[in-house]
Amino acid sequence: MVGLVLVSHSRNLAESLIALIQQVSSQDIPIASAAGVGADHEEFGTDAFEIAEAIQSVYSDDGVLVLMDLGSAVLSAEMAMEFLPQEMQSNINIRFCAAPLVEGAISAGVQIGLGSDLPTVCREAQQALGPKIEQLAGSEELATDERPPAQTEEPETAPKTADTAKQKLIVTINNRYGLHARPAARFVQTALAFDADIQVSKLASEAEAPPDGQPHVVSGPISVTSLNSLIMLGVMQGDRIIVTAQGQEARQALDALNRLIAENFGEAAPALADVSAESPAPVEEESRSADANMPLSEGIAIGPGVYYEHAPLEIPDHDIDDPQQEWQRLQHALTQTKHAIEQRKQQMQAQAGSSNAALFDAYLLTLGDSALLDDVRTQIFEQSLNAAAAWQKGIQNLVASYQTLSDAYLRQRATDVRDVGNEVLTALLGDRPTAAFTCAEPSVLITQELTPTFIAQLDPAQVCGIITRQGSPTDHSSILARALGIPVLLVPSCEIPPNTRIAIDGFTGQIWIDPSSQILDKLQQRQTVWTRHRTQLLAVSHEPAVTTDGQRVKIAANAGSVVDAKLAIQHGAEAIGVLRTEFLYLTRNTPPSETEQVEILTHIGEIMGDRPVYVRTLDVGGDKTISYLDLPEEHNPFLGMRSIRLSLRTPKIFQAQLRAILRAGVTSDLRVMFPMISTVDDIIQALHCLEEAHRALKQDGIPHRWPLHTAMMVETPAAALLTSAFVPYVDYFSIGTNDLIQYTFAAERGNPHLLDYHDGLHPAILHLIHHVVEVAHQHGKQVGVCGELAGESRAVPILAGMGVDELSLNPGTIPQVKAIIRTLEFASTVHLAQQARQTTRASEARCLADTFFNALNLPAPLTMRTS
Repeated sequence: MVGLVLVSHSRNLAESLIALIQQVSSQDIPIASAAGVGADHEEFGTDAFEIAEAIQSVYSDDGVLVLMDLGSAVLSAEMAMEFLPQEMQSNINIRFCAAPLVEGAISAGVQIGLGSDLPTVCREAQQALGPKIEQLAGSEELATDERPPAQTEEPETAPKTADTAKQKLIVTINNRYGLHARPAARFVQTALAFDADIQVSKLASEAEAPPDGQPHVVSGPISVTSLNSLIMLGVMQGDRIIVTAQGQEARQALDALNRLIAENFGEAAPALADVSAESPAPVEEESRSADANMPLSEGIAIGPGVYYEHAPLEIPDHDIDDPQQEWQRLQHALTQTKHAIEQRKQQMQAQAGSSNAALFDAYLLTLGDSALLDDVRTQIFEQSLNAAAAWQKGIQNLVASYQTLSDAYLRQRATDVRDVGNEVLTALLGDRPTAAFTCAEPSVLITQELTPTFIAQLDPAQVCGIITRQGSPTDHSSILARALGIPVLLVPSCEIPPNTRIAIDGFTGQIWIDPSSQILDKLQQRQTVWTRHRTQLLAVSHEPAVTTDGQRVKIAANAGSVVDAKLAIQHGAEAIGVLRTEFLYLTRNTPPSETEQVEILTHIGEIMGDRPVYVRTLDVGGDKTISYLDLPEEHNPFLGMRSIRLSLRTPKIFQAQLRAILRAGVTSDLRVMFPMISTVDDIIQALHCLEEAHRALKQDGIPHRWPLHTAMMVETPAAALLTSAFVPYVDYFSIGTNDLIQYTFAAERGNPHLLDYHDGLHPAILHLIHHVVEVAHQHGKQVGVCGELAGESRAVPILAGMGVDELSLNPGTIPQVKAIIRTLEFASTVHLAQQARQTTRASEARCLADTFFNALNLPAPLTMRTS
């Protein structure tokens, strides 16, 4: 967190200002003052030595911002640099800012509390006087010669913090539906990664532009710190926008955004698994009129109609006396909701792929939307509303803004805003999140409105179809329903008695209430035809993946829930290669009990039958945090206390998980896999903990599986290079390519500056994988790959050619990967892998893969990048 130092001639002024900052900041921030001189600091003046001490007291790698009141304070601050340790004197992360002391300090305190970086904090402090200037400049009561200047020059002694030249980019948006939630989220994520002040405006079309040819702004500019403001510009396919950037990384930011737009925001054509089957001929008889109905998701569903309505939230209407406490309550609720959404995103990614899960990125950005939070802060601090009422009002205002948009597709975003808003309200009110919908038999759910959060919680085996009174084929709920294979029908008005058997046609919009046996027969025949088309892709997925010359590659699934395990079986998985156990720990205030873990792991084991299940122990830290673990604040959590390191330091939680795995393994083939192993000591300590759990269970006479098959994740170059040292300790190696790439190239995942480094076909990565396989095979051990690379079509022949024994991927990708392997000749893939390892660039390896695919006359390979 950035530190803040206030340099003032008056101790009373500085102390009062600190108290004011602590009231408006969202959390405690590192702040110090150097104010006054003399024995009790009662005399006016500044002391360079005390300024140096203040800087050191709040110093961190995040930087320090120093604000000063009068001219001599600037001189004292400059002199203070000479009293700092040598390593600090040349540090660019200590900045002197010419902002006004009071306004600048308050703005800086707010930004620091929000977690902003030093350039942002400095920029906001410098701009803090703007609102006052704007208001007073328009006042007739203020004499012209008494008005403050509109702009204050920085003293030449203050370090320059940014390039003042404004850069601009004019570009046309070509993707379907324009800047809707998912591409807008990627736009904001990319922009915020750079040290630049970025604004976006929508331009008139070239035909509507003025005769002088100059760009004409029709809406904006807006700051990219607000996702919702960006979406509400209403930028559609074919519209032009102008992006302006000012700051140290302005040009790099515009280049990255230009690439993002040129790549169509990563939106691709539907994958093989998304291709719809040919619609069978409709059933003409006895259906209710379909004129007003609309199919939202294809398919045919037959079952009892079950009503479901979301329980309304009761918002308290009392005013508050302590706005700071209410703001803290809101921050806690936002954090809790963030963790829940992150878990849901991971679940949807496993079930429906990355593109469908990406819509939850927009949810996460809404939680930090600057315009929304400013509105809510005003309601709390100025209107004295309680946190729940203020948040609800902010969400209502945002929803109203969306509903005024002219484009119907963008108006649908209001549902998503309400959805994420209700999640935060649920957390604020202390209510338990709505439990997943369940029913006694596969049923047709009838509801007023669908939300992405609700759809993401549904089990397709429980809900065979949905009737909703509101919705659209292009809203996010319908998109997720299609990804999950659940037929959905929009029926604006239709009275259906509860538990009456109904049938819906997601192709034609027809609905039958208590259909006759003849209609049911026809529908079931029609459903059979549709299912046959749809399942042809899945039919052979249950057969082994064997090359034309007899080399078998096992295909497993990545899973993170009970539903994922069911999908794994449906798509032909031969094992669960990675069972992510984080879903047991997230979105709760206490760790799961041993009994709870045993029940869920046993259920997953029962679903998988005799197929192996590699249960990965808790893998948090880095990008996944848990509130009750009280993780230390780290400058780089990806290199800190995460995964196995954290488990070894929380023995109570670790023992409960290991005992649960051992106990659940009695009835199924559960195996344990330790993540983020980097040294031999790591694996020895982990195995010692496992043996300790075994001894305790044995002593208590509790049945459990022993000995247990053990595995380790290979996610660091250290683990890969020392494979021979790990061989005596584990039975299986699983290469996690996502982290292996990150740590090999020291390139943070998700950083838009470093995307070129994140390519799993880089020869450096291929050499590491080959080394692990070669050494493991020499000792009779098998190796799997479980990162995104395992499901990438171009990578599959190369991985197979290196002798990888098992690929673990998202369930929906299994049929396609198995089909690819069945067309390969293993001898040819060995030669391909050798050639790929001999390259010096990832682009060269990918060129070889393309040539290989073209020679086999296969469909164009996926171009998914590891991320």
